[in-house]
Amino acid sequence: MADFKVDFSDSFLSELTDCQFEMIAEPALEAAAPVLEKSMKNAARAVVQHEGESEMVNSIKAGKPVKTKTDAYIVTVGPKGNSKNKYKKKKEKYPVSNALKGVWMEYGINAPGHHQAPRPFIEKAKNDAKEKALEKMQEVYDGMTK
Repeated sequence: MADFKVDFSDSFLSELTDCQFEMIAEPALEAAAPVLEKSMKNAARAVVQHEGESEMVNSIKAGKPVKTKTDAYIVTVGPKGNSKNKYKKKKEKYPVSNALKGVWMEYGINAPGHHQAPRPFIEKAKNDAKEKALEKMQEVYDGMTK
């Protein structure tokens, strides 16, 4: 759900150090991901209005860093799994993903018969985590290049 980008060229990093970018990217993201996970949980918890949303907050987890087809390294942090509560639509009950609950909180719901004002938390989480996440990545970089 949160997008956190740090862009610099592979050649610049390789010239700066004797270390390859691939050797630093994964450990740096592994160190920074828990910072964003904690920040997202705190920011989401601040906008929770009822108990069912707490389940979504507790499901926020950081994934493992992965290399994409375009050679970018990413880590996903967001709600995982389905809600334990089922939501009734017509006569049937359906599970709702925690990610969808997060979207509802972030952007609100404006559908016939349903209205929920947006309660954004992602931007705050990203801004709150940015400095500390960069520090964590810098620590990894310093440790591997010295």
